[in-house]
Amino acid sequence: AERVWEPDLPGDLAAAGVRYLPLDDTQLHQVGLPPERVRGGFETESAGALVRVFPAMMSLRYRIPYAPPEEAAAFVADPFPGGGGGLAVYADDGEKFGVWPGTHRLVYEERWLERFLAALPADGERFAATTFAREMQRRAEGLVYLPAGSYAEMGSWALPPEMQEAHARARERLAEQEMGREADLFVRGGFWRGFFARYPESSWMHLRVDEALRRCREPLEGAGRTALRAAREHLWRAQCNCAYWHGVFGGLYLSHLRAGIYRELIRGEALMARARRGDRPWVDAREADLDGDGEPEVVLENEAVALFVDPGEGGRLIEWDDRASAMNLVNTLARRPEAYHRRLREEAAESPGQEARTIHGSIRAREPGLIEWLLYDAEGRAGLVDRFFAERPAAEALRRGALSDGCPQGACGVELEREAGETRLRLSREVEAPGASGGRLSVEKLILLRAGERGFRVRWRYRNESEAPLAVWAGSEQHINLLAGSAPDRWVELDGRASTRRSLSAQEDARPIRSVALVDEWLGISVLLRFDRPVELARYPVETVSLSESGAERNYQGSAFIFMIRIELAPGAETGLELEAEVRSGLPGGGAGEGEGA
Repeated sequence: AERVWEPDLPGDLAAAGVRYLPLDDTQLHQVGLPPERVRGGFETESAGALVRVFPAMMSLRYRIPYAPPEEAAAFVADPFPGGGGGLAVYADDGEKFGVWPGTHRLVYEERWLERFLAALPADGERFAATTFAREMQRRAEGLVYLPAGSYAEMGSWALPPEMQEAHARARERLAEQEMGREADLFVRGGFWRGFFARYPESSWMHLRVDEALRRCREPLEGAGRTALRAAREHLWRAQCNCAYWHGVFGGLYLSHLRAGIYRELIRGEALMARARRGDRPWVDAREADLDGDGEPEVVLENEAVALFVDPGEGGRLIEWDDRASAMNLVNTLARRPEAYHRRLREEAAESPGQEARTIHGSIRAREPGLIEWLLYDAEGRAGLVDRFFAERPAAEALRRGALSDGCPQGACGVELEREAGETRLRLSREVEAPGASGGRLSVEKLILLRAGERGFRVRWRYRNESEAPLAVWAGSEQHINLLAGSAPDRWVELDGRASTRRSLSAQEDARPIRSVALVDEWLGISVLLRFDRPVELARYPVETVSLSESGAERNYQGSAFIFMIRIELAPGAETGLELEAEVRSGLPGGGAGEGEGA
């Protein structure tokens, strides 16, 4: 998975029948093996289990297909410092032969590949093509112990943005002092697991899948055992690496990749639940530390829905799983700075028409004015986030992060109540109301889930705990991601009126409304949010700027909906708001959607 390595992998690989694999040569250089000594495969072991690693040459990766073809062919024939024989391994991404920007023109139209093959000496003259299996018949070069790591570029990408820049400056200064070789050998970047620390959304997926796999190991007999095996297959698929990290391509920033992880996770958990509980309606709740912060989250679930709530962060809804469609309806990535954002600002006017370069060095803006979208969030994106404002905020101010509600998402008191066919999570806390007058406001949020229902209810109670009248805008922020913000088969509709239909990525302020429907004809579902009293709405798209194979681009991550009511309370007075959230198959009125169903 993306050429990462950890010291205990030989045991798992050997147990799975793997006897050899390619690994980036930089990982061998960094443990003290200079390039002139790395001329073949090395054995490595863990707890006595052996595998052989064949070092894939970074110098070949950067020459093919970017160096002149004659130069690349000459290097293949004589790849080792100081000359002499050995095994030169080329193991790289196939996308550089026509998929990466400019490479189709370079490799085929300009005949780079044809010229490279023609320039190679005949097989058997100065070199001979071989296979790993054939090389396994030879004696290994020796025994090596490798620390956790990956290829050199990932070590940089795993660092926080400011440290990526410092890492690059250090390497540049060493190169200026003719110490580039030493920099390659010894100036490492971060640890690839650093992506989990950089991106809480990645860490959440990773820890969720791990926790589900642990529960999947709890034994069952008979047909249940078969179901658990099938569930485990889905959970293993949810460990596909692509959506967990980000380098110069989309990765984590591509919400459809994250949706693919959640799809397999949700299907696996649904199979586990059916194996243990059967097909009858049920509802339950559990507490577990799912994000590794030392504090438990609360999971409310039935046969159709799973809700993941963080009481330590104001009772926000981290994940809302609809099991029939296998969708996490929240799945919204926060906007964060990246190291290349500074470069993007500097190179905003650069023309896209330029020769192909190594993908690690290129940056192109795929649309004009992209730097205007470089906005950053102070916190992660979630649902059921309590907001309080002195004045009614506009959607544009909220999108730009120009407003603060002044109320941190602090810890809540938690009461978990279970009755036959129903589970309730009661969250309570006090906040300081924003504005000149201030005042203490107690907030109680009750989340209710019933057996047999494909939705849930939320009831808020607001009470003025101060000795003076209190006036404030109280709101609840939801994030919903149906993946394609501008697709014609997906839209938002207010109060059931077709005249209000606008795309998921539209921005608007609406007042007053009682309901919102998000429709996805491709999946064949509608997400309905209904309130017991009129609310005002501000909504906007959450869009990030990230690199892909084609350059820097804007990506729709989901839509933010802030529903608000004006509260004016005398001392000791209280008021409330109720939300009913539901997922239906088909259109909001019950009609069947077009396209592929869930």
